[in-house]
Amino acid sequence: IYLLNIQMMKQTFVHDISHQLQSAIFSSGLAAKLICLFCIIGYGLSYSPQCVRILTVIPGHVMPPNFWIWTFVTHTFIELHIWHTIIDVIVVFLYSKMIEPLWGTKELLKFYFIVTIPNALIVTFTYFLFYGFTFKEEYLFERPIYGLASFIGAYSVIIKQIMPDTVIATTPFFKLKQDHVPLLIIILSTLLWIAHAVPIHFLIMLSFGIIISWTYLRFFQIHQNGTKGDMSSTFSFASFFPSFISPIISVFANTIFEIFVKIKLCQPYVKKYNASSSSSVTITIPGAEAADADRRRQKALKALNDRMKVKDTSSEAWPELDDTQQNPLLPPTHHIDSSSVKIDMNNLHGISTSNKEDLNQEQTTS
Repeated sequence: IYLLNIQMMKQTFVHDISHQLQSAIFSSGLAAKLICLFCIIGYGLSYSPQCVRILTVIPGHVMPPNFWIWTFVTHTFIELHIWHTIIDVIVVFLYSKMIEPLWGTKELLKFYFIVTIPNALIVTFTYFLFYGFTFKEEYLFERPIYGLASFIGAYSVIIKQIMPDTVIATTPFFKLKQDHVPLLIIILSTLLWIAHAVPIHFLIMLSFGIIISWTYLRFFQIHQNGTKGDMSSTFSFASFFPSFISPIISVFANTIFEIFVKIKLCQPYVKKYNASSSSSVTITIPGAEAADADRRRQKALKALNDRMKVKDTSSEAWPELDDTQQNPLLPPTHHIDSSSVKIDMNNLHGISTSNKEDLNQEQTTS
């Protein structure tokens, strides 16, 4: 019986996952389908060493006289392990189902290239540094750079922006929130690299994918209301870290931001005040109108669901009795209509006056 229950649980789990994946595939947009299709094709091409050599970024081949610069685009579609490909496809389909309807296909593809191409350049430069310190030519010609790790890390930042403070799992010791996911996947990737489960470029691409995506979403993304970035407090760089070290990270991040403003790499943080109305003052934060709308909607729906649950519970515990549903074992009660009760203030004043006169007469007699 125990083995039968385990088998049934496995079948149920597999059925639920397959059902959700099918729903995500059919409801996803064009950008997600294209990315996943090229990932599957790239995994098939990875069985050919020549294709891996041509399509992945190899630092020694991007230098003169080769100039294989197209690999900065094609490297993301190559995966050498099937479980990496499965994770890439599942994450892209499930996350794009929420992101692409909000952003649109054009913006999502633009974000994809903004994250992946600079990331490949950074990893290539890092390999050049490794070669400069170690003089090992394997960093130039024997360690290809490939995979979708940078885009997976960027997706975790987008979900944090859309749904901050969302509780993913609750444990007896802590609550796992969406804010913790970017830092958590970096820690897990570091442990996997130490265990030789993933190469070093996977950890570098994932980390810089988070940094590049946050920088673009924080300062440069253009919203429909004409503003740039998202300067809300829930999307600050310090919010990616636990509360006990977030003040230190905040000081460091603000210092870097001030340096970028001085060299005109970023625009200064500006708040717009609308004081045209005497009854209220409206403060507009850049990007907050577009970025916070879905957050407030999610919180409002959650609060409404909680109230409905409480109302249903209270209604079940204390049923209301009216004239039509009164218990026949109890004596009948009279119902007083509040609309039929009238109070005459003149009579009430007269009664109170007469009561005072009678009281005075009684005191005089006594």
